[in-house]
Amino acid sequence: MTGLMPIGVFARATRLSVRVLRNYDRLGLLVPAWVDPDTGYRRYSVDQFLRAGLIRRLRDLEVPLPEIAAILAADTPEQARAVIERHRDRVAARAARLDEIAGRLGAVLAEPARVSGWLHVYERWRPAQPTARLLVRTPLSGLAEALAPGFARLLAGLAEQGIALAGPAGTRYLSDDLDAAELEVELFAPVGRPPRPTATIAAGELAGCQLVATVHEGGYDGIETAYRSLGRWIAEQDRVLAGPAEERYLVPPAPGVPTAALRTEIAWPVRPPSGPPRPADQETE
Repeated sequence: MTGLMPIGVFARATRLSVRVLRNYDRLGLLVPAWVDPDTGYRRYSVDQFLRAGLIRRLRDLEVPLPEIAAILAADTPEQARAVIERHRDRVAARAARLDEIAGRLGAVLAEPARVSGWLHVYERWRPAQPTARLLVRTPLSGLAEALAPGFARLLAGLAEQGIALAGPAGTRYLSDDLDAAELEVELFAPVGRPPRPTATIAAGELAGCQLVATVHEGGYDGIETAYRSLGRWIAEQDRVLAGPAEERYLVPPAPGVPTAALRTEIAWPVRPPSGPPRPADQETE
């Protein structure tokens, strides 16, 4: 059949490999103009150069094959443009994420220089405190996204009952394994009187105990220094952990609050290797 070329020639002319052309045939993206019924050899026409070039350009731009199929099958230019715009939006979001990762990598590179910057650690007695509580189950990677709507529900539930906060809200990490597929995290808000349990919130209590604590300044990035400072202090002072880690948001994220102004107290319940907790009025540095 004249005017047609074998797959090898077409591959070289379009700078697409024979393997890729066979895959595009299988997917229906670029079907040969003719296939020999006896040998199965594929033949392509010059008219298919344009379609092959478009596919190659879209692949160079990392457009997924299913979306290329949608572009090629579009009935109107507007439909094709809509598919391309969706891909562009994804690329822009990924670029923003990569910029964020690049910034965090800079912090990782600086980490050895920051390890020696231990934070001030102190002990304090926390008397028993009634709370309103809400449990959130989330992977560690999704914790930041889960906290804001969780606290919004918790505070809205308190507002419905006319209960005001009696101190900064916070979280308690009830799961010991931070690498687990799902963490159980308690969001709590100190209150003057226990709330009426609802589908959203429950009544709780922070037990009276001795805490060892430090304050992290700024955003959540870099909070590792605070946790390391607590671990170092506990090792040096020979204390024993006596409960889950707590974070209290002394200056929480809010519109108009710069990241540098955020303050988070990280606290661990502790006790001596043996013996009762220290007196309620004692605080040591």
